[in-house]
Amino acid sequence: MANIKSRRDENAEATRAALIQKAGLLFAKNGFSNTSLGKIAEHARVTKGAIYHHFDSKDDIFAACYSRQASEVAKVVKKVTLTDDPWVDAINQSKAYLDISMKSVGIGVSIQEAITVLGWLRWRKLDEEHTMGLLTQTIARLQNAKLLKPYTSTLLADALYGILIHAMMSLVGVEDKKTKRDELMLLVQDFIFGIMTESAKEKLEKY
Repeated sequence: MANIKSRRDENAEATRAALIQKAGLLFAKNGFSNTSLGKIAEHARVTKGAIYHHFDSKDDIFAACYSRQASEVAKVVKKVTLTDDPWVDAINQSKAYLDISMKSVGIGVSIQEAITVLGWLRWRKLDEEHTMGLLTQTIARLQNAKLLKPYTSTLLADALYGILIHAMMSLVGVEDKKTKRDELMLLVQDFIFGIMTESAKEKLEKY
């Protein structure tokens, strides 16, 4: 028998989603320290008691906001149309990731603040839940095509992840984001090119 949700469960999920959506906007606009639970409750049109029904603390609702944000970022990267060339796809996916910071509305909660509030380990766990799978797939395609030197896939995915995270962080507050993004993309390309086999490099250089 199918598991049918009760109206109470549906309402609870809707309330939680509304809290995360409103809280995310406030955290992105005002920062963590300048956003109170009272203000979140006011904007979500619920009581503070309703917030504590779903979250243990302001840190927890902030974590939920960042997790939702990371999920949206992953969805954008997943929309990149894949080709038969894993090198081209890796570059296009990296560009799609960095392009999120190019939007006029920004990326929401900044990575810098997320790390400060949540701590490195908790932030990294949340972010990896949504992005590391994509990076692992990207590296696997490059490896399956015999394009990479014999490093472990975990090491390569972790290295590319670090470059992309720091690249996105460096775009925050930059006026000429396009020029900065283009420079960062060259860095990403140079990194991937540097871990490729000599035969793969020769093929690329002919294009």
